[in-house]
Amino acid sequence: MDSSPAPSDSPSPIRAILTALAALLLFIALLLLYNNSLSDEPNLQPALILIVAGLVVFLIAEFSRNRPVRFRLPPAVRWGRRGAWIAAAVVLSVLTVVTTMVFLTFGRQNYLPVLILWFGAAAAYLAAFLERTPSREELITWWRTHRMELLALGLLVALAAGLRFYKLGEVPRVINGDEGWLGSIALSTVQPPYANPFALWENFGALYLQAINWGFVFFGASASSLRLMPALAGILAVPALYLLGRQIAGRRVAFLAAFLLAISHSHLNFSRSVGVGYIQDTWLVPMELYFLLSGLQKRSPVRAAAGGLLLGIHFSIYLTPQIFAGMLLVFSVLLLAFFRNRYPQAPGILAAFWAGMAIMLLPEAVYAVTHSNEFFNRLNQDGTFQSGWLVQQMASTGKSAIEILSGRVMHAFLSLIAYPSIDFYGSLVSVLSLFAGVFFLAGTAISLRKTRSLNFLLLNGYFWAGPLAIGLFSIPQSADSYRILMVLPAAMLLAAIGLDSILDSLGVGWDRKRTAYAGIGGFILLSLLAFNLWTYFVDFAGKCRYGGDPQTRFASYLGKYLATLGPMDSVFLLSNDVYWYGTHPSVDFLSGGKTIVNVPDNPDSIDPVAGDILIASPDRIEELLAWAHDHPGGHTDAFFDCKTLFLLAYHVP
Repeated sequence: MDSSPAPSDSPSPIRAILTALAALLLFIALLLLYNNSLSDEPNLQPALILIVAGLVVFLIAEFSRNRPVRFRLPPAVRWGRRGAWIAAAVVLSVLTVVTTMVFLTFGRQNYLPVLILWFGAAAAYLAAFLERTPSREELITWWRTHRMELLALGLLVALAAGLRFYKLGEVPRVINGDEGWLGSIALSTVQPPYANPFALWENFGALYLQAINWGFVFFGASASSLRLMPALAGILAVPALYLLGRQIAGRRVAFLAAFLLAISHSHLNFSRSVGVGYIQDTWLVPMELYFLLSGLQKRSPVRAAAGGLLLGIHFSIYLTPQIFAGMLLVFSVLLLAFFRNRYPQAPGILAAFWAGMAIMLLPEAVYAVTHSNEFFNRLNQDGTFQSGWLVQQMASTGKSAIEILSGRVMHAFLSLIAYPSIDFYGSLVSVLSLFAGVFFLAGTAISLRKTRSLNFLLLNGYFWAGPLAIGLFSIPQSADSYRILMVLPAAMLLAAIGLDSILDSLGVGWDRKRTAYAGIGGFILLSLLAFNLWTYFVDFAGKCRYGGDPQTRFASYLGKYLATLGPMDSVFLLSNDVYWYGTHPSVDFLSGGKTIVNVPDNPDSIDPVAGDILIASPDRIEELLAWAHDHPGGHTDAFFDCKTLFLLAYHVP
């Protein structure tokens, strides 16, 4: 008969501690073995000692199963289930840092164990606050209660997806220089230094670059797969804004805001271009704020924890979470100072949020400290203070720093409603259309008036963090029209508030005349849809303004054409000081790195053989046509850019 004692509901604290310690020792030992195997003369002794120690500790823990050890933890180190999970999250985060540093030392290329530890830390932290999972009956009840709302939101998300995936690789018809450069870097993330998910390139997180590369793995390296991640971000931004808007201003305003974002011509453009990382802010920031605000209002630490974890992950994607972390720090201070009586649970909720952020931020923070030049790269190049721009402006204009910086903030704000969206776009229309701008200004006034409300305090902080940060800390001002993208969801929420309030003030509010509200509001939304679709797909996509200059557009045409050629084809480019191979990484990305030879001299200097391909840049097309006339028998490929012959290729017979 088995005389072993019946298992208890939970292990004794000492057994749990010993088991965790044994697992930690064995992990460190195997980590040493894993990396020492790359050395010509591996030193296995430390790893073997740790293995023996880990196994001994594990056997002691097993011994305590049958012979319970009577051991009472001192009060200072006692913890319950939540404390144990938080401790596990901290340990896993620290192990992520240690493993990353070891992998860096030995030049490892596969960082999947690092990501497993990192996301394991997030899972452990969430488990600390998750009291229970909803039952099947509760889920069914929730679905029945919200199914019409979910259906409406689903249709809106489908609209957003259709607009963003329609001819994704063809509109815009070229990729700009930064897109090609970023695509080339994404392809290199299978090896150091960007195999490390916490590395930074131009303040893009390697984690994001690796996600872009996953698109290449599944769909091949192309313009459409290059734009997959921004397109997904553009789609996710719609339900993310809906959730935040619903928490701040209710379902009706949330739906209006999500619709305005889904059809925004500016948001469409940056959802279809990978060169601007701010598109990821349009879903990450609303989700971070939603989790924090709903955690406060629903007394749910697990929601706040999720928001903090997401903010910590955001630091490994792009540079903007620095701005929003600062804004949320100010919000937290104001919350504790002025809303403590209404939200007595605030200290605990904020602790769950900020601790979650710290746990996920730790590996990126260690990398930033040890690679400070990469972390401050953009600030050193485009910072008003670090670049010396502010001092130069003060000297050349005679204005004070306050005058200059306030002007920058005003320009950043007006980039939403006044200035054309040129950089990384090429549209002559401002970020917000004329009527959307009217609603936005009205909503801004309403929101500022309601700042004493916690909801609107957060919304105002969310929006104004953008113009303030852009105006005070970044140059050039031509970039304001795409940098303001980081707070475009907030602007759309303000526009929705303004539209709803205007209709109510005109006597056709939802609570008074729902039919009139639906009719007028529907007409306005459909009109905005038509305007935005015309602005993007006809006025912009039908023109040749994207890319910034003819050289960028030519490089994209050249790369796409090279991709259609065989791997053994010899290619010569009739180049000059304006158009030549080597100026744009987009050529290498689109062509798969195909070799091309610049020929600044006469084509006869090449002495081509049968099968060779001569390509003429726009300035030398007539020259190639004349050479082809003297060497008949081959065939030509011609490519037009807005009805202008832009690239001519001749296959030597």
